[in-house]
Amino acid sequence: MNPLLGTALLLGLAGSAHCLGMCGPIALAVPSPRPDWRSRFSSTVLLNSGRVATYALIGAAFGFFGHGLRLAGLQQASSIIAGIILLLSIVVPGALERWLPASRAALLISRLRSSLARNLKRTAPEALVLTGMLNGLLPCGLVYAAAIGSAVMGTAGQGALYMVLFGLGTWPMLFALRMGSGLLGQQARQALRRASPVLVGMVALLLVLRGLELGIPYLSPISPLIGAEASACHP
Repeated sequence: MNPLLGTALLLGLAGSAHCLGMCGPIALAVPSPRPDWRSRFSSTVLLNSGRVATYALIGAAFGFFGHGLRLAGLQQASSIIAGIILLLSIVVPGALERWLPASRAALLISRLRSSLARNLKRTAPEALVLTGMLNGLLPCGLVYAAAIGSAVMGTAGQGALYMVLFGLGTWPMLFALRMGSGLLGQQARQALRRASPVLVGMVALLLVLRGLELGIPYLSPISPLIGAEASACHP
């Protein structure tokens, strides 16, 4: 099993306190079809499922891009660069969001907000899923960090799986918020906020280690191609 898959779930869980600021207001603004508990629960599932579906598409796209890099023999360097970028994002918070040109970001956010505003009051199942999918497209440094991790998974399927696990890690906090539960108190939220950069740092270090190919099982394995070439040189 790829050790990065485990970090995806932990990254989502640790970063879910951050999600309250981005996705929390949207989760609270979307009404349930009926005021009963079951209706609120089912609408919460649909809303978050739409968001995770968007994450899966992002992961598939980044994983496919990473697969192309591997075929071109560039995955080793790209893994190291991705790890360094994530480490820099910890040192300079908000750096990932600033990568997107300001004018394009403003236009994208404006369009997304307009689409979200049109759907927020709709309670049909397809409308709830669409609202969640649009929510998943909003600019977010934590999602960018996870997408970078998915890019080095090697395939579109693995990249999508990475982002799905990341998205599922954010579910408990957002479920607790929308269901009106005191599942996670203020202290727990603060602990998760402190853990978020630690988890991002772990993912970054794993990416660097994998790129260095030090021969460490699971953490930094040698590429099969390199191993085959070494065997050919030393019969």
